[in-house]
This record gives sequence, C-alpha cells and structure tokens, in this order.
Amino acid sequence: MLLSFNTGVICDAGYSLEEAIVMIKQAGFDAVDFSFWNYKKDLNSDEAKKDFLEFKKIADENGIVFNQAHAPFPSRVMDDVKSAKIFENIVGAIKCASYLGVKNIVVHPVQHLKYAEADNKEKLFDMNMEFYKALEPYCKEYNINVALENMWQGNGNAPITKIFPSTCGRPKEFIKYLDTLNSEYLVACLDIGHALLVSEDPYDFIKELGHDRLKALHIHDVDGIFDSHTLPYYGIGKWDRVAMALKEINYDGDFTFEAGCFLDPLPKELYLDALKYMERVGRYIVGMIK
Repeated sequence: MLLSFNTGVICDAGYSLEEAIVMIKQAGFDAVDFSFWNYKKDLNSDEAKKDFLEFKKIADENGIVFNQAHAPFPSRVMDDVKSAKIFENIVGAIKCASYLGVKNIVVHPVQHLKYAEADNKEKLFDMNMEFYKALEPYCKEYNINVALENMWQGNGNAPITKIFPSTCGRPKEFIKYLDTLNSEYLVACLDIGHALLVSEDPYDFIKELGHDRLKALHIHDVDGIFDSHTLPYYGIGKWDRVAMALKEINYDGDFTFEAGCFLDPLPKELYLDALKYMERVGRYIVGMIK
C-alpha cells in the first residue's frame, strides 16, 4: 500500500510542480497524487505531453512514483458549450495521467443540478451513466482507471450553513452507479471526509463498497460542518474504524492524502516539516490496516 500526497496545496502556495514532486519525496511519501488544476496549459497539446514526460522523469530521478491523479472539475456546468470543453479537458487529463504511470484518476460525477430538487437525482444518474461511459474508451486506450467520488452539495449560501449528500454520497447509490456502469475501468474513490460531512460512517461505507469496487481513497478529516480537508485526528473521524474496515475488506489500493488544508495556515517555508509529520500520521494508520 503506497502512501501518497497531492501536489495541489503545495503549488497553490507558490511552489512549482517540479518542486512539489521533490518535496513530497523529501517528506518520505511513496507516491505523488497529481492535481490537474495546477497545470494551466492545454492538456491535449504536444507541449503537455512533453511536460508530463518531464514530470515522470523528475519523479524517476528522485525515486518516487505517481499513483493517482485528480482531473479538473466540475465535470459539467449549465452551459453546453463550456461542458463540451470541460469534457475535452478531462480526456486530456486522462491522457496526461497515463504519461505519469498513474493507475487511478479521480473524475467527479456530474452534479451541476440541485441534487435534492424534484427529479434531479434521477436526471443526474442518467447524465452520469452517459458521461462515464463516454470516458471508458479512453480508459481502455490509455490503460488507466477512472474513479468516481462520493460528493456533497451546500445550500448555495455563503458561508455554507448546511451540507447535503449529492451524487454517490450514500453507499447504496454509489454501488448503483458502479454496478450499472459495470466496467473494470470505472471504480470507486471513497472520500472519507465527504462521507463524514453527510453523516455516513466511513466504516459502513467501506464495508458496503467492498474489495472489488473500492480501489482508491481521499484521506482527510473534517469538523462535521465544513469540508475542512485537514489531517486525520484533527476532526471527527474515527481512524481506528477506518483502518479496521479497510483491513476487513482486504483493500488493495493506496492511502492517498487529500488533507492540504492542514498546511494552509502555515508559511510555505514550513510545508516540508508539516508534510513530514503528515507522513508519520499516514504510516501509523497504514500500520493499523496491515
């Protein structure tokens, strides 16, 4: 089981993607989760291919691998022209992730409609079946899995005062999505923090998804009110139960942190020290799983 961290918050602080890769290695992680929102060029260009092969070379030279990636999001908006461009960018991300050797790329479900209103749940299900089936040929071409993620929505106000489950936010619906798609290339990424936000016990969620569906994780803790994306043990998560469930289903994926907000309050000069601490926390939980 590889322990990994994403490039997102490191680059948001002003470090380059190349520096982020090296820093994640220096902190002791086994692998890098590539955040595509940090890359601003055309993902379908020859220049992008050159850049991503160079990122792979830097990782190889530093003895670290890319295990996971996160596609651009959202996956769809109300404007059809913009949505077509979004789809094109997601396909580009799949292609570029393959240059890195990534095995799972997380692609958010379509959730641009208000999930709780009228027939939107059913509409979103149909849209997502079409959406993910359209991505499947690219998975086959580039030998990479697309991982669906459990989502939430807010009440639309700022600040958000109430959070609701959205697409794949409940175990039974997530399972319905995966089993209807019925593809070895379309798998589950369980976001532990998102499960907690909608009052789902991650232990139960993991057990219901089971070994054959659950192939990736987003590991972070929350305070139960906001999508805090902080380090395990700094929120409401029961991490001994998370580890127990993963062990009981014989989980064979990786342990990938998406806990970047733990770093946000710090000066960027302290990021490496904080990442080393995060790596220790990750090793502790992975040790419980093993």
